[in-house]
Amino acid sequence: MATATTTTPPPPTPGKKPQPIPWTHQETVHLIQAYEEKWYSLKRGPLKSSQWEEVAVTVAARCGYDYTEPSKTAIQCRHKMEKLRQRYRSEKNRVNLVGLSVWPYFDLMDRLERGPLPISAQPMIAIPYRRDRDLDDEDEDDDDDDEESVIRTKSRSIDYILKRPAIVNRFAGDGERERGSVNGFSRVWGEPVTKRPREPVVEEEDDDDEAKAEILERRRRKREVGLKLAAEIRAFSERIVGMESMKMEMMKDTERCRREMETKRIEMIQRSHNKILDSITKAFRF
Repeated sequence: MATATTTTPPPPTPGKKPQPIPWTHQETVHLIQAYEEKWYSLKRGPLKSSQWEEVAVTVAARCGYDYTEPSKTAIQCRHKMEKLRQRYRSEKNRVNLVGLSVWPYFDLMDRLERGPLPISAQPMIAIPYRRDRDLDDEDEDDDDDDEESVIRTKSRSIDYILKRPAIVNRFAGDGERERGSVNGFSRVWGEPVTKRPREPVVEEEDDDDEAKAEILERRRRKREVGLKLAAEIRAFSERIVGMESMKMEMMKDTERCRREMETKRIEMIQRSHNKILDSITKAFRF
């Protein structure tokens, strides 16, 4: 008796992960400006999750997005700022060596790290618009990291969040608060944690001044080498002109001597002819 064979359907393939929307130039500029305002309102302290939400809402509002258009989340904004800080540090080292940066966000990040200047001393910053394929790829990588971090954040429990050590607080870009401290007090004995004094930015300015001085010194040396080379070429050309003038004078003297010798030879021949004619004439008279 033949038995009916039942075929099991293949398991459904998981849907393809949607491509994240890369950061645009306008979104990046508004993110840096919104973060700068929020960061300085907290006296350069760390932002909480609710404050990152405010930054994300500010970026979406300044870009003119409504509720129907996709906008960046708070975690995406936080990760984007971390990427921008890493890029700024690498560009800062490159500027100290080369003296120039082509990164379009360097001036904004430099103002963010150094602090706001007085109104009379603030330069006009023009952010060039540039659509670069490399920047789009970098934004896609950032969005991938953001989605993975969202999944990890949702999987955390409340107990882990309460028991985890506090994140190091970077104050003024340089000072740090000790790990395991809450609200300026130690977790163990409740002793106040002393903040490391804020280091001035004079060292970076000194490094910039030294780099500029080195660049000016190299330019001055190149200019001196060029002037010396031009002087040597001028002296060589003057020597060549002098030698040519001496050669022409010698040729003139030689030609004058030759004409004088030729004149004397002709005179001697004429005198000898005259003497011969006189002697013949005297011989025929007698």
